[in-house]
Amino acid sequence: MQDQAVAQSLSDTNEPTSMPHGAAPPATHQGPIARLDRALQRISFALEKGKQTQQHHALNTQELVANVDALICRVRDTLAQTAGTEEK
Repeated sequence: MQDQAVAQSLSDTNEPTSMPHGAAPPATHQGPIARLDRALQRISFALEKGKQTQQHHALNTQELVANVDALICRVRDTLAQTAGTEEK
């Protein structure tokens, strides 16, 4: 999933890999540039996931506010109808 959220990494463009896709070699066999690249990929993925979560929460909040407004209107209408029938 990380690779989907990020552009092609430096290690993909500079070094051929014999490892299966998604498997990371042990940290002792990676160079500092490759480790930094993978760390930046993880940070980028986490930030993107956070943005998606915030957008989802914003949509839920908007939906909730709309539902509360509709409920308030229905209660007011019901109270107005009830008040109108009690006066007669």
